[in-house]
Amino acid sequence: MKKIRILHIAQSNGGVLEYLKMLIKYMDRGKFEFYLLASKEYEEERKNFEEIGCKLDTIVMVREISPNLDLKSIITIRRYIKKINPDIIHLHSSKAGALGRIASMFLSIPVVYNAHGWAFDMDVDNRKKLMYVYVEKILANFTDVIINISNHEKNSQLKYNIKPKKYTKVIYNGIDLERYKINFDVENIKEKLNIPYENFVVGMVARISEAKSPESFVEIAKRLKKKLGCCYFVLVGDGELRDKIEKLIDKYKLRNDFLITGWTNEVPKYISLFDVGILTSKWEGFGLALAEYMASKKPVVAFNSGGIHDVVKNNYNGLLVDYGDIDGFCDAIIEIKNNDKLRKYLVSNGYKSVNEKFNAERVAREHEELYLNLMDM
Repeated sequence: MKKIRILHIAQSNGGVLEYLKMLIKYMDRGKFEFYLLASKEYEEERKNFEEIGCKLDTIVMVREISPNLDLKSIITIRRYIKKINPDIIHLHSSKAGALGRIASMFLSIPVVYNAHGWAFDMDVDNRKKLMYVYVEKILANFTDVIINISNHEKNSQLKYNIKPKKYTKVIYNGIDLERYKINFDVENIKEKLNIPYENFVVGMVARISEAKSPESFVEIAKRLKKKLGCCYFVLVGDGELRDKIEKLIDKYKLRNDFLITGWTNEVPKYISLFDVGILTSKWEGFGLALAEYMASKKPVVAFNSGGIHDVVKNNYNGLLVDYGDIDGFCDAIIEIKNNDKLRKYLVSNGYKSVNEKFNAERVAREHEELYLNLMDM
């Protein structure tokens, strides 16, 4: 039986990168073969993708709008598509989604698109919002299937009447649960990182970008330090706002109480240090980090933004706070710290939720069904 050749195209890393590694790892290599064309940021992941049976090639593909660079990217993508001759093209995130669909026009290859959070759901002015909607409406005419990672995403798509050629499907995000079943030596890790063992650790896994509102995390850290004293803060990730956040940390005199790890393949190790896992996103298609905290048996506090409520049920498997309510966020963290019964209840329900709903193997199966269905149409 001839394998179905899938070409993934991605620009942004962070959550999309982890999503792709998880998805490809658990799909049936007897039925599918995988190629990934991605931005230069993915270069360090070449070995990791090779190990899960995916050939990775990288090109210049930038996040911001750049007419000259974008045109070059489109030409390169189209040449690559013709070289690989995939059966299905699967595009991830807004920028790769736009460039990839333009590059694949009139090639008669089925196109699947996953925005991983719609651009028009971002905190932008109406002019930009309408522009993003207009672009997505046009490009939907060159898209066979749109995948949404939450019901919130699907509702946003329907609200603006964005219609692909064939259908829309919700496939909830998931994580590789095996990565979070390791028993880490927390005391030893804290010692190596110079984190006082007795300190209460508040952590967040996120790209340091506008969408994740990292400045809110630093503001929370500032207020918690005054209220709790012995606490420490870990931000697992990197991004374009890192310099700004580093300066804010210094301004609030938190340098000795704050760690920014940069990009790392050791996310589960750092989560093992957390006493509470948080997410301060302004907008969010899903909130993959929340499932990672739950899988690691950590209590969760998050702003109730975008698709987060599809993952966290308030007072059941985590605590939700209205976006921007910094004092309410701090109070939720302190409540978890001081209420052992509540903490255990949230952790138990969170672990149950992630195993039932957000398992990577389920995500892979649903994608396999989608691809096979698309090939039969």
